[in-house]
Amino acid sequence: MAEFSRRTKDVNILTGDPKKAIVAMIVPITIALVIQTLNNMIDSVWVAGLGSTALAAVGVVFPIFFILVAIGNGIGIGASQAIARRIGAKDTEGADKAAVQGVMLTIAAGVIMTVVLFIAAPYILVAIGGADYLDECLAYAYPVILGCIVFFMSGYLTNLLRSEGAAKRSMNIQILAAAINIVLDPIFIYIFGWGLMGAAVATLLAMFISLLICVYWYKIKKDTYLKLSFSGFRFDRVICKDIFSVGLPAAMEMLLISVTSMIMNIIVVGVGGTDGVAIFTSAWRIINMLMIPMMAVSQAMVPVCAASYGARRVDRIDTTYKYAVKLILLVMIAITAVTLIFAPQICVMFTYSDNTAGLRDGMVEMLRIMVLALPLMGLGFVSSGFFQALGMGMKSLISTLFRNLLQIPICIYLATFGILSYIWVGAATAEIFGSVVMGFWGFLLLKYMLREWKSHGGSPAE
Repeated sequence: MAEFSRRTKDVNILTGDPKKAIVAMIVPITIALVIQTLNNMIDSVWVAGLGSTALAAVGVVFPIFFILVAIGNGIGIGASQAIARRIGAKDTEGADKAAVQGVMLTIAAGVIMTVVLFIAAPYILVAIGGADYLDECLAYAYPVILGCIVFFMSGYLTNLLRSEGAAKRSMNIQILAAAINIVLDPIFIYIFGWGLMGAAVATLLAMFISLLICVYWYKIKKDTYLKLSFSGFRFDRVICKDIFSVGLPAAMEMLLISVTSMIMNIIVVGVGGTDGVAIFTSAWRIINMLMIPMMAVSQAMVPVCAASYGARRVDRIDTTYKYAVKLILLVMIAITAVTLIFAPQICVMFTYSDNTAGLRDGMVEMLRIMVLALPLMGLGFVSSGFFQALGMGMKSLISTLFRNLLQIPICIYLATFGILSYIWVGAATAEIFGSVVMGFWGFLLLKYMLREWKSHGGSPAE
């Protein structure tokens, strides 16, 4: 009775019709991802006014920033599936406990990473190319490092809200953070004269203010489904293992993708030099924007499928997975078609100056080759979210590892022909093949689950 009295509209949607739940989650997550992507560009836009050295320093520090995002989101995804599964099982107390365990794990990880990175930052930045402007790199890096807990908690609370179906609230705090960052950046960088440090502090403060909104919802207004009580807190080995079984592989996936991108830069520069890297990084930035819908579906899959899994409704898991696959295939086919037609116009935004106009044809060529992989990449992303929802984080990591490791040798071999377009074909082929294998694995697992469920008295959904 207590569980029913606490149920919110978001939880009712999360545990109701899977198709409606997926759609209700996808739209705000998509908007949030777009805002997050734009927010990541804000610092670069304002810092550009400080000169090329400052802009280069931001680029050098980015891997450290990415590590923080990966760890925060990793713990958040791990906790999200653990919480949603308990919500689906109507285990209110267990869901609350898992949420609190996630908060404390996030804080502990933040403290550890703050100490480690504060000591190691100068050595890391020198190793990745910041030796000539180390002071500028540290001016931007140290506020970020000292704000580790804020960055981690931002990723965690975003996923915490989604775990109870409150994707709109998650979207709202990300929009708020971006808006505050846009306002504070020029003030801190130029008016206060803090330069690079100002850019980092503005980002940190924007995130901190958005976190205060979350604290207000959970601890003061108390209108969320989950209740966070830290009275008599002790780490629970079972719940921590549940969170880490998905959270650590999820964080490793993000880091793996980043490492693969670095290796691809090395391969490309060997064939196309500086122009080749400019083509690759600029076109890939566009592709990352086009991939937002598949990332949104993947993230929506985690709480929706996890809630059904907790309720032992394999029929709902079946409906969710198949509906998500159909939806993302249709969306990505449409995006692919539009991109193929308007690729020259899309690339103009990166090649409008006389200095970059010569890169336009190469960007258009890469974009048209790579977008052909998008529909089936969507299948891979949905399958990744499916594995994470079921607590099978290693399956998701193995799939991502396979897809990325396959890409590197193929592209290295094709690079021996000395033609950039061959590298794009190799990358697209690896993405397609890896995603198909991942999707096939997902459907096999689903088929097995349905067979087992029916053998124990389950019945297909009406």
